[in-house]
Amino acid sequence: MSNRAGRTFESLECVGNVFEAGTRFLYTVHIPRQAMAGEELAVYVLLEYESKTISPILEGFIDEGIMPAGMFLFVNPGSLRATVEGGTERGMRAEEFDQYGREFSDFLADELIPAAAKAAGAKVSGSPDMHLITGGSSGGMCAWNAAWFRNDYFRRVFLSSPTFSAMRGGEEPMVLLRKTESRPIRIYMTVGTTEPDYYFGSSFYAACNAWKAFQFAKYDARFELFPNEGHCCHRSDPALLRRVMQFLWSNWKTEPVRALGNQIRINQILEQGSAWEETLDEFPSQALPQNEHGVYSFDGTRIYLSSRGKKKRAVAGGFGDVSGIALSSDRWRMYIADRKRRFVYAMSVMPDGSLGQLYKLAPLHLAHDCRTIGASDLCLDARDRVYAASELGIQGIISFGVTDLILPLPGDVPADQVAFGGPGKNVLYAASGKRIFKREMRVCAQDPSIQSPPATPGYGDGFDYSIPHLPQ
Repeated sequence: MSNRAGRTFESLECVGNVFEAGTRFLYTVHIPRQAMAGEELAVYVLLEYESKTISPILEGFIDEGIMPAGMFLFVNPGSLRATVEGGTERGMRAEEFDQYGREFSDFLADELIPAAAKAAGAKVSGSPDMHLITGGSSGGMCAWNAAWFRNDYFRRVFLSSPTFSAMRGGEEPMVLLRKTESRPIRIYMTVGTTEPDYYFGSSFYAACNAWKAFQFAKYDARFELFPNEGHCCHRSDPALLRRVMQFLWSNWKTEPVRALGNQIRINQILEQGSAWEETLDEFPSQALPQNEHGVYSFDGTRIYLSSRGKKKRAVAGGFGDVSGIALSSDRWRMYIADRKRRFVYAMSVMPDGSLGQLYKLAPLHLAHDCRTIGASDLCLDARDRVYAASELGIQGIISFGVTDLILPLPGDVPADQVAFGGPGKNVLYAASGKRIFKREMRVCAQDPSIQSPPATPGYGDGFDYSIPHLPQ
């Protein structure tokens, strides 16, 4: 145990520049007594905690070897000063804590933490495994944003009564988490049974739903329920914090944070250990769909059919901006991507080759601040699954008509193109601007010369999803 005193830097100020522009934040930094000069420190971001209360507790855990020495950063929501005389200063909690999105997370990682380390003369670790963030209520939502959107920076998170509810998109994360390829995040979450029930949702049921989502998507998570206790109960209690830190930092010296697996639909299409890798390969070309009637093409608002010996004719129209088309594995449905529509569409191939019976095949999930709501491209695998290039990455749609999985690209960059390639046509390629990524799959591209029935699952896939939800 060190006899030295820790160092506290209070009433520090940071004004957002690139992110949270103009917002003023007051924060405190505490460097624990165990920190050695020149040592790389872990990072602990503690949203709406009091340094005088929490720092001694955490220093005790460092003495016991439960967690590493680190820079404790205590920060509250910022405020935006009026730019007109007589105007009222605005608190920015809703924008920073309630909002589902990455802007405040980027501010923390790229502006505030570097400023805090400089102010305290601290050297912090560059490893995301050495960075923890915690918050309660919408601060819990904010902490989750950081672990999700800046997973390159935060991988350990403590959530106290997080508001995964419809305040500013908080209902979306757990829907996306169930369908998205799992990320390396270790989670401890608590909730009381006497929680607020607002017009935007119930904190209790939102937390319970999040816990089931973490389990379904194979996250390394722990959930603690406090009967007859209220919102954010015990979050500063030393006994609870001990359990939290013991779990979040278990084996931190020898094991990186990792997801325990993926949900079943993703496991059905991904080779074990497969990951996106950036490549200099040429992006695979995709042939336009064709059948006995001719070749189909598109120009943005219409789809055309070119038949031998006949004039090219429009066979479907009224779209916003068609970006890709493909025939189903059984050759009678045309799948259509439209950049200006949220849905991927399906139309029937009629006896004369024209297209009719327009249906919405499935809606796409939207990025938190999307510029393009529709798919920028699509392709099919041999089982008739549609792979749609979107701002969230590659979204998978079963022929039954449900978007059931999302494969984000590295850094969450948007996907502009998608295609199968490689010698066995089992390598999925995705392009984002000039960057090209690829990964091996358990499925391969559709062979247009073979007519076969769709083989994607429906709601179920031979797996019993029924589980008990109440004590038996």
